Amino acid sequence: MLKKFLKLINNLPFKFTIAHVETFGSQTRVLKEGKLDSPESWDLLRRDHPHFSISSNRKEWLEICNLKTKKDGQDGGLIRRAKDIVALLKESYVTSLFSVGAGGAGLEYHVKNMFPQLYLVCSEYAADNVDLLKKVFLEADEVVSFDMKAIDWKQALRQREVGEHLVLMYRIDPHATDKEWRKIFERMHGEDVKNILFIPCGFLTLHSLIKRKWRILKLSLQGESFVFSGYLRTRMTYESYWDGLYRAKLHKFGGLDGYYLQHKDIPVR
Repeated sequence: MLKKFLKLINNLPFKFTIAHVETFGSQTRVLKEGKLDSPESWDLLRRDHPHFSISSNRKEWLEICNLKTKKDGQDGGLIRRAKDIVALLKESYVTSLFSVGAGGAGLEYHVKNMFPQLYLVCSEYAADNVDLLKKVFLEADEVVSFDMKAIDWKQALRQREVGEHLVLMYRIDPHATDKEWRKIFERMHGEDVKNILFIPCGFLTLHSLIKRKWRILKLSLQGESFVFSGYLRTRMTYESYWDGLYRAKLHKFGGLDGYYLQHKDIPVR
């Protein structure tokens, strides 16, 4: 009983969002307006930061995709995560996937390799990121420029309506406010986006909150500078974004929690 209570407390069973700051070494001081929330700032990191950079060399990019590395969006569970996603896609008869904010596209590369019949579109809102992926991710059916806050979804999905489509949102959650996320889901619902796979960076817990505050304190004492890098949220905050719009099923994808969301107007199979 005590163990369950402590777990409940650690999970912070209420809606709660806090601003997130991070340090990026020598790039910290030159990010646009001291924030990581613009295409310009992301393009800078994609060019120069060892954790976020994307190689313009196809061979090097493939080597990074296949490494069990903690590079942006990748970790030791990446290949298993791709397998779990492909299993869900096939089980749900999905034939077209639109990935939002693909970054280095390591996950998307493995998904396409495992499911070559899938029509795969990778999108990014940072121009240099789009150009880099076009050079190296030759397996993708399309690489497009897309800002989920500004472009309507019907336009984005117009050529992918044959069969079942799915929008993949993998670890892109920090950079929109709670109000913006709710509007994004309302727009997707209103424009008939049927299936969404939403895998957040992680959930804010009491343990992670204390650990993060302690880390920031230590780095501050060492003279590190920080930039605004989005938001951290509890599980209930995320679930409020699609409440009343989509049915949600929680799954594990290579060790990460993710939500498979289906438009409420779709009949339950």
